[in-house]
Amino acid sequence: MRNYFSGLYGNDETKLRIGKAVENGNIPHAFLIGGPSGSGKSTLATEMAAAINCEEKFNPSSPLPCRSCSKCRRVFEGNFPDYKILKKKKDKATLGVDAVKEFREDMFLSSTESDYKIYVIDDAESMTTEAQNALLKVLEEPPKSVMIFLLASECDRILTTIKSRAQYVAMGRFSDEELSSIVLKESSEARMAKVANENRFRSLIMSADGRIGLAKELFGKKLSDESEEERADIIALINAVSKKPSYSGVYSALSRFSTKRGEFSSALEKIMSALRDLVVLKHHAEAKTVFFTSREEALSIIDGVSTKRLLAVYDAVNETHALCAKNANTSNLLTNLCSKIIFAVNN
Repeated sequence: MRNYFSGLYGNDETKLRIGKAVENGNIPHAFLIGGPSGSGKSTLATEMAAAINCEEKFNPSSPLPCRSCSKCRRVFEGNFPDYKILKKKKDKATLGVDAVKEFREDMFLSSTESDYKIYVIDDAESMTTEAQNALLKVLEEPPKSVMIFLLASECDRILTTIKSRAQYVAMGRFSDEELSSIVLKESSEARMAKVANENRFRSLIMSADGRIGLAKELFGKKLSDESEEERADIIALINAVSKKPSYSGVYSALSRFSTKRGEFSSALEKIMSALRDLVVLKHHAEAKTVFFTSREEALSIIDGVSTKRLLAVYDAVNETHALCAKNANTSNLLTNLCSKIIFAVNN
């Protein structure tokens, strides 16, 4: 069988289906690729762009993409004129209408050297409603030989009218065992981490939450140190709210988290994972955890704290996470979360 998209791990059914479509020239003009950060969305988009333009596309004895022809090499190097990517700026929470309009206008220009022009919009859910409506016009009547890939972590924030005009692809997650096997094979840092500290290795694998891209990032030294610090801060916060918390104590614990939007949102997700573990373990002591690597540590935290309190704090964090995604001021969110937690545990 032909080898499709060799740079993407797992997702075998997706790779076969899309690979066959590329090979047969029967590929839709728009895709919505959904999955959490680090799940392989960008990798799949790049693999597809290379395959669509691959000079060996119709050679069944060659992998697809072949990775060696001129077009493949330049797509993977980010140096192919008919493959363009639009991202929101790092200091911005949204992708505005002007940027999307400019991107859209380019779609009507002739290709430079390819039969297909491919446009990728990363973090597509960050497009404002106006920006999404601007994109909708080109999705309804796409220029000939233009393909659009929308990459989104939260597809529910994409307008229904856009979703109905794009083929949806869901990125799969790996089990902890599969993820461990992959990173140990590919990463010397991961192998060293496992030898040096098995518990730390497991905590990083669990933090990756089935996402290969995130796992590779976490095993970089700086990120791995930050991950350990963040886990310690999350546990300190949960220890604080599991007892009789004070406003100053909870605020001090929350203040240790970054208020940069992406980092704050990620921390909130991990806090919810930790709280989820505690609720589940309270009723099923042998349940699989997704945050805690030490079952004993988790069990010691829930000793004496009610399920009602854990769920109330979870709801407060979840509400804050939703507001964060809607571009609310993160410093204000942190302060308000502290008040919500104090109110939740005292009622």
